[in-house]
Amino acid sequence: METYLPGYKKPGVKFEEGQFYLPASLNAAYAEILRHFFPSAPADLLQQNEILEKKHTQSFYQKTDSRVAEQSAAFGKSVAGTVWAWSRSDREGHNGHLYNYDHGYEQPVCKGCWQPTGEHPSPPLLPYWGKVRPFITDVNSIALKDPVSYEETPGSNFYTQAMEVYSVSTPLSKENRWIAEFWSDDHPGLTLSPSGRWISIANQALEKARPPFPLVIETYLKTALALCDAGIVVWKGKYFYNLERPETYIVQWINPEWKALHLTPSFPAYPSGHAAFGGAASEVLTEALGSNFQLTDRTHNKRPEFASAPRSYGSFAEMAQENAASRVLLGVHYRMDCEEGLRLGKIIGQKVVNLPLQRKKAAVILKR
Repeated sequence: METYLPGYKKPGVKFEEGQFYLPASLNAAYAEILRHFFPSAPADLLQQNEILEKKHTQSFYQKTDSRVAEQSAAFGKSVAGTVWAWSRSDREGHNGHLYNYDHGYEQPVCKGCWQPTGEHPSPPLLPYWGKVRPFITDVNSIALKDPVSYEETPGSNFYTQAMEVYSVSTPLSKENRWIAEFWSDDHPGLTLSPSGRWISIANQALEKARPPFPLVIETYLKTALALCDAGIVVWKGKYFYNLERPETYIVQWINPEWKALHLTPSFPAYPSGHAAFGGAASEVLTEALGSNFQLTDRTHNKRPEFASAPRSYGSFAEMAQENAASRVLLGVHYRMDCEEGLRLGKIIGQKVVNLPLQRKKAAVILKR
């Protein structure tokens, strides 16, 4: 266990043959952990969680012995409680959602250092997230590549990076705008989060493939682990390098009238979180479902606020590559941010793919 989930102690519950019903355990575990995650959610949403839990519970009594269903549900609830207790031991990560924007963080001031932008700049987002405990114990040993050295001279490597962002956006083609907005996921209340987008992709892919249920569970687990650890590694890099965003550079050194297509996120540029999330999740999904998996992503289908029409792909790697490139088209990242994010994500994804999980044992349990 110490190669992943360091410090976590699973419940010491054993079942005899015929005494365990997995659907009841999953139903109870999800319902319980959601109550922990969203204690202040609107009452109607909390009630929906309760209704769904009870609906599934009633159906279990028609499929297995009531005592087995109740015992399995109790086990699922205990697993959720154990996971939550383990989460509470992570000082930086457990309640991070309560202080996303740190008003007390002192941002470094230097040439090329990131500073909040816009008419109403937000404080830095999660400046200490790089200290969160990772799921995979050795991810903090991953070495980041240094970005191109900051320079203001036309023709320099850094200037060229910024000039690419400026050139592709002046103006954006219809196709490039579609790609940029399709992958943005930067608007709370309107879109998913960048990492949540890959859960949506996993949902669609698993629904299409209909693999054996043990593989479904494993794919969700590994995708979530990869996304979480990718965020930790990337955020550690962001606040180590503190690199300013293209908008700041372009306005100062290329065109003072230029604006990114969307608001620039309130944290440093290098490396790209979107690219890392895509790289990490695509490795897991490719291992689970194949390298030539065709999928039409309908995550934002029919949303009128932006270019949301579904796009089709021949592989998860293709999706991850376009997701990374979209950040340049959107005007919020340099190419080097996206290339490094994608590289880091793939490394993390492979580490998660190689975890010694017990899929065969799970398959045996499901047959009982």
